[in-house]
Amino acid sequence: MEFRCGGLLFTSKFDSGNLAKVEKADHSDSDSDSGNGITLYGCTLNPDYEFNIWTKPDCAGTAYENGNRSWFYFGIRGYAPNKLIKLNIVNLNRQGKLYSQGMSPLVKTVPSKPRWERIRDRPTHQVVDGQFMLSFTHRFSENRGGTTYFAFCYPYTYTECQEALEALDQKFSHCVNLKPKEGGDSDIYYHRELACKSIDQRRIDLITITSCKNMLWNREPRIEKLFPDKATPRCHRFHSKRVYFLSSRVHPGETPASFVFNGFLKFILKENDPRAEQLRQRFIFKLIPMLNPDGVYRGHYRTDQKGVNLNRVYLNPDPENHASIFAASSLILFYHHYYKTTNLVESEKSSKSSRIVPKVCKIAQLSYNFRLSDNVRINIQVDGHKKDVLGHKHPRMVKETPYRPFTGDLLSVGPRESGVAFYVDLHGHASKRGCFIYGNHIESEDGQVDNLLFPKLVSMNTAHFDFNGCNFTERNMYLKDKRDGMSKEGSGRVAMFKLAGLIHSYTLECNYNTGRTVNCVAQASHDNGRATPPPPAGFPPKYTPEIFEEVGRALGVAALDMLQANPWSRILHSEFASYENLRLWMLRYVRSSRG
Repeated sequence: MEFRCGGLLFTSKFDSGNLAKVEKADHSDSDSDSGNGITLYGCTLNPDYEFNIWTKPDCAGTAYENGNRSWFYFGIRGYAPNKLIKLNIVNLNRQGKLYSQGMSPLVKTVPSKPRWERIRDRPTHQVVDGQFMLSFTHRFSENRGGTTYFAFCYPYTYTECQEALEALDQKFSHCVNLKPKEGGDSDIYYHRELACKSIDQRRIDLITITSCKNMLWNREPRIEKLFPDKATPRCHRFHSKRVYFLSSRVHPGETPASFVFNGFLKFILKENDPRAEQLRQRFIFKLIPMLNPDGVYRGHYRTDQKGVNLNRVYLNPDPENHASIFAASSLILFYHHYYKTTNLVESEKSSKSSRIVPKVCKIAQLSYNFRLSDNVRINIQVDGHKKDVLGHKHPRMVKETPYRPFTGDLLSVGPRESGVAFYVDLHGHASKRGCFIYGNHIESEDGQVDNLLFPKLVSMNTAHFDFNGCNFTERNMYLKDKRDGMSKEGSGRVAMFKLAGLIHSYTLECNYNTGRTVNCVAQASHDNGRATPPPPAGFPPKYTPEIFEEVGRALGVAALDMLQANPWSRILHSEFASYENLRLWMLRYVRSSRG
């Protein structure tokens, strides 16, 4: 959209832009001091420009239009230098709690100040005629000819995501035709492929990252309804490694998720960090950077172009209408069986955990087996290729593994044997401060200890993760949304627990603004000062992309600590002094929480 109003040009004609309408503010008694002035630092200033702004709800102007109106992102040009503008966004969702806690819109000016920063002066908010109105001011720069952009939170667009992945494609182009034994065990293996396309034909990418250690000649199978680009080969198979599955941006306006994702991605690709190297040696990372690229591009806050909250359809995704969720759930369940192992956990000294079977798993399994139409099934059977796993003679040609349907009980593979070690879906959060995890409630005491140990370790590796803010209650697995009435039972983390019994199945939430507290982070051991030093104690800062990225790094480091394989672990210098003591503390914590 573009509007000319009051001598200025307003535009949202770009990726993730959102602007519905602009009007010049009408002050009928403008000759008097009637209250349109702004009080800043004890002085009353009259703005040079003042406009009322409307943002578009998700799916605006269609049959799927809904009430999500929190995201805004638009640019202004044609202003005179040094002039003060006041903007009133008059139709937002009621986010009074968020703005009462100090949330501010973001601003940047191109080309003079291209880095996003929060506006200097605290915004005000009020309810006018039943509508939530946010008002804020900004003084334009001294330079003419620029464009100043305003946004709800730090934007991260579909275009930016694709450009970042294309840069990685170039950097790791040698991996495309890499064969076993051509790279050293510590060399990075990177593979990007098209899992499927969205309704608007945008890419749903699957990124595979690991080391070349244990690479097999065969490639993963081409799962039905997925991987349509036949010109791009599937990624190689690996033995004796488990999968860490990370996904992001199922809710398009929750941009902190992308920065957490980027921090994780950058960290596991580090070439001179022994922690990253150990992670690549032990895990196959499967990453989906944007689950809802259409919503992102269209400037939506929560839904896709059909008004669907995609994080509520994991139990029954449609391969056409919910392609990215069909892909994510299919792949997680595929890897759960495909990379199953019976000895890796013991060899890594992982904690003992009994087989966890949720109460509703049998029903969920039946639902899963019969839910797909047109003969679409999740095929996760390895077909006669045990020789590769055992290290026998390899074929001369690299080929994709054949693909056969699996109709058995996914829960027959226990959590210790599952090929999926961790599944984390990344989100942003408006009402609750901090970065925290929503996990599942596990009846087994040992299982719940394992479940909570991972987020506790995340909190020990970043000052900005709030362990006490995490929620592992059964109630939070089945809550219904106030807005659409859909249950969290259909979310990724609950569905994967119900269908496959995954213990480490999480939703990571990051507030847009700030946290409640800052953790005391212990010094790393044996790092010679190379690990990120603990931050000084202080008041919780306003969140930035750098802070979100730090939380992403901690999601990787905590996985190493779970395996007791972190060469720069902070546990030794923490209050617990050892992993065993930490686990005993967690056992007491779980018992006390259960009364």
